[in-house]
Amino acid sequence: MLVHLPILLTVGVGGLEPPTSASQTRRAGRLRYTPADKSIIRSMDKRQDTISILFTAAFWLTMSLMFILVGSACQTDLEPLPAAQNPPSTTPSANPVITSPSPTSTPIANPEITSPSPTSTPAAPVPTETAAVDCLQTGGIVQSGSFFSYQLGEDLHYRVYLPPCYHSDLDKRYPVTYLLHGLTFNEDQWLRLGVAEEMDALIAQGSVSPFIIIMPGEARFHPLQTSAFVNALVFELIPWVDQQYRTQPEKSFRAIGGLSRGAAWAIHIGFEHPQVFSSAGAHSLPLFSYDGNRLNSWLTRTPADELPAFFFDIGRGDPERHSAQEFADQLNAHHIPHTWYLFNGGHTEAYWSAHLAIYLRWYARDW
Repeated sequence: MLVHLPILLTVGVGGLEPPTSASQTRRAGRLRYTPADKSIIRSMDKRQDTISILFTAAFWLTMSLMFILVGSACQTDLEPLPAAQNPPSTTPSANPVITSPSPTSTPIANPEITSPSPTSTPAAPVPTETAAVDCLQTGGIVQSGSFFSYQLGEDLHYRVYLPPCYHSDLDKRYPVTYLLHGLTFNEDQWLRLGVAEEMDALIAQGSVSPFIIIMPGEARFHPLQTSAFVNALVFELIPWVDQQYRTQPEKSFRAIGGLSRGAAWAIHIGFEHPQVFSSAGAHSLPLFSYDGNRLNSWLTRTPADELPAFFFDIGRGDPERHSAQEFADQLNAHHIPHTWYLFNGGHTEAYWSAHLAIYLRWYARDW
């Protein structure tokens, strides 16, 4: 705070001149001093000294009061006067500690920071935008897989079709159909025919229940008597699939089918391992010649209710039509239930692709 002090005018050198009239000042300069005059002058000097002393004292008293007022005003503006406090202890602490203010008289045992109390009408939650995806409409997934087969002495490669929602509903388990390719082809033949797209359409329509399709590859086309393909499929591939995928591992939820050479394998495995598959489908069936000679003994030794259900079809222009007809006649002779179709067409991929929906509905008929 800036304080303006009164301006004091100084005259002469040693102090302040008392007020006198101009006539007195001129007359004092012309007169000679007499003893009386000197006494008068001494009286005046004494009176002047007394006045000077009083004036000087008044001046310093005024200045002291002004400094006191200025200091009080500055203290008032800079900080409030502290409230009366207890005097400090006369014996200072050796290790002074800065402490927080004393707690209230009733401390809280477990203080918690609580949120403000909600109003009587809470605000409605903001809805989260989520895109509900209908997994049945997105289609299934095709993957490749392989493992080392000790039966074959090499890797066994396969393709797998996982139905829609397989990765969404993790508690659901699925039936399995094994589909075998034809001679000189490999595990992608059924996919080229459109089996994945047909499955997606049938599942979306509700025509079939979802199931897994395994399409193994037969890498080397050895004769039936020397081939290890059946053992690799039954004793290695099936346990592998049941371990890697969420299958229903019971016989009633497992089917096998094939086209051309794959159809001959499906019938062979169905008779040789009736405890493994509940259904066997053969599309454009040419029986292995070795199996043709064993067919009667198979049908005789195995009760009909233990055999898988048989389905087979062939085209009227197929050169293997007679083989399928002989098989149908043997089943009729032993009263073995079966389903078979004679369609127009030949031994071609166009024929098999055109009948995919019929095949898939049959495999899933009891699922």
